[in-house]
Amino acid sequence: MRYKKLLAIILLSLSFCFVPTLGYGEVNERMYEIKATVMQVALLEARVSYMMRNSTNFLQVLIVYDRTGNVAKDFGFPGHLDTKGKIYVDVGDNREAFSYKSGTALLDQFKKELRTVYSFVTHMATNMDIDIVAGFYTREGTLLGYFYQGKYHLWGE
Repeated sequence: MRYKKLLAIILLSLSFCFVPTLGYGEVNERMYEIKATVMQVALLEARVSYMMRNSTNFLQVLIVYDRTGNVAKDFGFPGHLDTKGKIYVDVGDNREAFSYKSGTALLDQFKKELRTVYSFVTHMATNMDIDIVAGFYTREGTLLGYFYQGKYHLWGE
């Protein structure tokens, strides 16, 4: 009996040697080196505020400031869109707000959603028609339409 207890203690102590320590971790030091601009932080706060204040019906939104003008190229917009120095708003339909709509009804839905998002960035973008470019996407990521220079456009028209 005494040997069985000793064997159990030895086996138990050996098994603890192979169990990873759960609380052990390491902080990635490079995260301290990343600097964010005031604009990036303000747009992130606007995005979070939009989601928190519309917690039951918010759409998937990305809000970025395009300093270089590459957003239009990266997202596949027509060549005539100039996004340099503008705020780009990417609106994804995660709640089927754009589903089963077409034409004027879809454009009206775009207006409603963009007005809501714009209300959170008015302190950074003083004129929606000049300072904002937006893209509207389906749940699958297909571009449905866009907003540019004060006009809403359906994709493919």
